[in-house]
Amino acid sequence: MSEPRSTRQRALGVRGEALAATYLEQQGYRVLERNYRCALGELDLVVADAAYVVFVEVKTRQGQAALHPSLSVTRRKQAKVRQLGEHYLTQHPALTLQPRFDVVAITADGGTEKIEHLPNAF
Repeated sequence: MSEPRSTRQRALGVRGEALAATYLEQQGYRVLERNYRCALGELDLVVADAAYVVFVEVKTRQGQAALHPSLSVTRRKQAKVRQLGEHYLTQHPALTLQPRFDVVAITADGGTEKIEHLPNAF
């Protein structure tokens, strides 16, 4: 019996978030949080470099998806991530870097992952 679709999707999302974190570390970012949760929701990744604290939304798609993964970051999702980012900053007042909102889009196809980092995506 195969896994339920929601279980497969969650596993794909977890794998994508791990890939995104590793990729961003290789690009010189420091991972501050993975799956930061609060009463308002969840941030996939919070990373930082010398100038920015970056709130990262990770979108992962399997195979030849009809739409680019980043297109699933709707205006509503953008507003939620902004709200979560503001909350995160109020909870971490010593963090005085400029905030930024990025998307990491991952397409996984046959064991090969294509990772695209979209800085300042919204």
